[in-house]
Amino acid sequence: MATAVKDPLVGRLIDARYLVHDRIASGGMATVYLATDTRLERPVALKVMHPHLAADASFVARFTREARSAARLSHPGVVSVYDQGASESTVYLAMEYIPGRTLRDLVAASAPLPLGDALDLIEEVLDGLAAAHAAGLVHRDVKPENVLVGDDGRLRVADFGLARAATTATGGATSTLIGTVGYLAPELVLDGTSDERADVYAAGVVLYELLTGRAPFAGGAPAQVAFRHVSQDLPLVSAARPGLPLGVDELVASATDREPDRRPRDAGVMLELVRDLRDGLPDAVLDAPPVLLPQAVSGEVPDGTRAHERVVALDVDELRDATAAMAATPATTAPPSPAAAPAPPAQRSATRAHTRAELREQERGATRALPRPAASRSGPLGLALDEEQPEAPVREPRQRQRRPLALVLVVAVVVLLLAGGGGALWAYTVGPLAKLTVPMVVRSTAAEAEKTVQARQLVARIDTSEYSDTVPQGEVIKTEPEANQRVDKGSTVTIFVSNGPAYRPVPDLRGKTEDGAREALTQAGLDTGNVSKGYSDTVPEGQVIPWKPGSVPPLKAGTKVDFTVSQGPEPITVPTDVAGKPLADVQKTLTDLGLVVGNTPRQNDDDIPKDSVISITPEKTTGDLHRGDKVDIVVSDGPEQVQIQDVRGKSRDEARGILQGQGLQVDVTQFFLGDRVGNTDPAPGTTVDKGSRVTMFVG
Repeated sequence: MATAVKDPLVGRLIDARYLVHDRIASGGMATVYLATDTRLERPVALKVMHPHLAADASFVARFTREARSAARLSHPGVVSVYDQGASESTVYLAMEYIPGRTLRDLVAASAPLPLGDALDLIEEVLDGLAAAHAAGLVHRDVKPENVLVGDDGRLRVADFGLARAATTATGGATSTLIGTVGYLAPELVLDGTSDERADVYAAGVVLYELLTGRAPFAGGAPAQVAFRHVSQDLPLVSAARPGLPLGVDELVASATDREPDRRPRDAGVMLELVRDLRDGLPDAVLDAPPVLLPQAVSGEVPDGTRAHERVVALDVDELRDATAAMAATPATTAPPSPAAAPAPPAQRSATRAHTRAELREQERGATRALPRPAASRSGPLGLALDEEQPEAPVREPRQRQRRPLALVLVVAVVVLLLAGGGGALWAYTVGPLAKLTVPMVVRSTAAEAEKTVQARQLVARIDTSEYSDTVPQGEVIKTEPEANQRVDKGSTVTIFVSNGPAYRPVPDLRGKTEDGAREALTQAGLDTGNVSKGYSDTVPEGQVIPWKPGSVPPLKAGTKVDFTVSQGPEPITVPTDVAGKPLADVQKTLTDLGLVVGNTPRQNDDDIPKDSVISITPEKTTGDLHRGDKVDIVVSDGPEQVQIQDVRGKSRDEARGILQGQGLQVDVTQFFLGDRVGNTDPAPGTTVDKGSRVTMFVG
């Protein structure tokens, strides 16, 4: 009895945070587990990279960068990336857990779908891709397996950037392409380059599958499937499913055009085309059950994982050689898929063109009529094959000129052989006269970009003079010539590497008004931040209070700079409760306020003790006081003092008048009947406070 081998990660705590419960799925690059984020207590889908990728330092660096980019994307049609990391030999990505199934499961169970359902599904896929494209992200591996169908019925696109991270992860000069061959755009196969239009191509293939139930090129080795995407147009959907509106063929043909420039430029544009198509169709057409021709429902290759669904690593250089060899090989080596086979004449008379050549022939006449399938009592609208209805005029689509790659290669071989034999063929294909495509290296590191360019037999020149507010330091901003341009072998490609954001020196704002400071900051590439008001003893009112020279380093362009506008010196309120306080205390209070103590005149005061303050008097008679202004302090000498005069021997009345004239109070003590002053108390010559009481002894 066989024993199931337990997954070694199940039950483990990854990076001291993620508790792994169960394995959900396994693919070409990673295994996905259901786990719990023990820190935030929520379920997550933990995607663990396969060991051979986790052991590659260049892959880990690229994976980290792509994961950070994907984590910045927040959209209901995209699976959220929560975290990424590496713990021991485990490199992982923590993502939003979506209970449900994949679009592959839905295709396997339900495709072909009614036209309306297929358009609804591809619209949701394109909605998520459009958000990513608007944020500058390219998926590079759009396929049904990477679209999750939640239990809520909503579709979400997953695994942004993983194909890019895995591509060239094996190192060396050979260009290695990671992807699912059934959905790879021709430019990915031929050049390893891609942009948003590669995702559009894959979305067109997915729509073909939703409508027909199978991939356009199924069967054969992965390299053969990739070659057919390079060398052949996709068969028209109506070749497998008659009765569809012409606009469906046009939509899929436009999205899967082998020339990227002829496709919708991004998912947002294709999304509008899908909506326009659906809005122009009646419900009867959108809801009609699908009916396929017999050829389209046979010929499936029951080999487990079919070639077009496999994630493989393709050597781009070897694939180019194989492409050239296949192009010169009789067509019997690459039989067409059953979906591409033409229908019998009887059926073709009642359906639309089954090949793009016939579609183009129809497009040449704006008013040419097309036979339209009739509504049959025994079948849905547009699906009867035994009657023809009156022909309706068809609007003229844009002209499309195509030269199939296989034909071009064959003709080139013949011409070159006639012109000069094998030597000429060598010269124009791999020799000095060969034309090469400049690779897309934007957002790669300088080292990765240089390696990629050199692998194309081009000369790489690094230029580090550029600054960018959006491209991190050390990553590529652009190239000259631009990506996808055709250049001679050995041409120089200048790689402009970002120095990060440009740092701008902060201008000297001394002596400037608020408006002048704002203008100076704008001219320096900086923004005005918070403008406050403040007092200054040195800067005139209305001018900017400058920073200390050298205290402000250069700032990133667009940084907001705060500054303060002077209100002049700060006004000082002189304390009023100083009377009777010791002079030393009042002097300290005034000095601490920034005032200068001026004169300290003294005067007698009957109520204020000696050496205490009577009052303070600013020298400034109008306006506020400010630091540095002078203040005079009036100091008490206490009450006025007098020296008691000698009134001895004087008559009582005369003596009384003299003492009272000194400001003294006089008491009289009489002895016997005499009228003469014998003495005083205090004694004559004693110094006393004015107003003191003096007793005269009379007798």
